[in-house]
Amino acid sequence: MAAIERKRPWYLVLSLLAALAFGANGARSGWATVMLYHEPIDPTTAGHGIADEGDRAAVVARVEAYVHAIDAAKSRGWPLAVAKLLLGGATLLFAMRAMGGSRGARAALVQLVVAQAAVAVASHWLLRDVDDAELRWIEAQQAAGHERVPEEMLRAAASVALALHVLGSGLIVLGLTRRRSRDFFEAAAAAVGER
Repeated sequence: MAAIERKRPWYLVLSLLAALAFGANGARSGWATVMLYHEPIDPTTAGHGIADEGDRAAVVARVEAYVHAIDAAKSRGWPLAVAKLLLGGATLLFAMRAMGGSRGARAALVQLVVAQAAVAVASHWLLRDVDDAELRWIEAQQAAGHERVPEEMLRAAASVALALHVLGSGLIVLGLTRRRSRDFFEAAAAAVGER
């Protein structure tokens, strides 16, 4: 007698898709930061395309301050970048395995999503000086382009992004640990064991 195939609950599908996105974004973010340490930014190139000499000098000065902040934070930034890269890649891998119905991948994915959120929070707090230097660079670029986004809005964007990341991580964990999700993975494991 063939086993009845259980359908994935809609929230499990959304959780797995969100985990894929979080994993890919974490790996991308970690890789971008690793590359910043491997191949630093040349501040003189930041002023290309800016016609006004004063604006160009201001942008180059802000980029130099940003590069200095990155270098000063290397003892904190490098390990966090590597952690983001590895956790993001692992989250991506285990999310794909969980999509295939692997019960072990679901359990590992829950832990990886929590760890990824913890690293995001740690990065937000430990690299505040780098974020401030980047904010000043963005402000100088906006001034050179005669655009203006209020500083409070730029600062709030980072906090809102962190809050959404933590909230999204919580929702992913909730979706992966609900009863129907666990039942789906149990049934998938039993079906594989029967074959």
